[in-house]
Amino acid sequence: RRAAAALPPRRRRATMATMETTDAPQMIEHKHQALTFTPYETRWVPCSARFVCAGISPKAKGVLQVYELKAGKMEVVAERTYGSGFKCGTFGASSLSERSIATGDYAGGLQIFDLERLEAPTFAVPKAHSLIINAVDGVGGLGIGGGAPELATGSRDGCVRVWDPRVKDAVVSLEPVEGQPVRDCWCVAFGNSVRRPG
Repeated sequence: RRAAAALPPRRRRATMATMETTDAPQMIEHKHQALTFTPYETRWVPCSARFVCAGISPKAKGVLQVYELKAGKMEVVAERTYGSGFKCGTFGASSLSERSIATGDYAGGLQIFDLERLEAPTFAVPKAHSLIINAVDGVGGLGIGGGAPELATGSRDGCVRVWDPRVKDAVVSLEPVEGQPVRDCWCVAFGNSVRRPG
């Protein structure tokens, strides 16, 4: 307000008119849905009109719902409840043909679920971390990056781990120095470090 008041009245009107235009990015709600759980992650299923919503129920159970957009409506096409609440998820290490989501949970578990068969995970490490997994990212799937699919997880235990879903043990584990305070890891991400020939 101070900056606007310092401008001459004519200039102030021009500035205000510029801010009121609809040229700025806008968020438009298409549909909304009441939920019986707290959602922590929502991800579009690659190359589809579906999305996944993952979170935790009031009884601390994990909830995974798959929604589909059909004729302007949003329908739940699959839903499952699991042992521990979900905090994060990614499709980054999944191929377009599989479209499997990797999730991290409140118990420190890492799982990969096939969206067509949600009964049980296709890959699971129940104690990937000693505390909640705050973040997960993937690479190698969806045509992103090169090489094998890999997942990175970050946890409240202060560790960052890299996983190859073909084996049950972490490929790399970056851990806090012993005796030092442990800080939460809130975010992990793979970079574009693939070498291109030539």
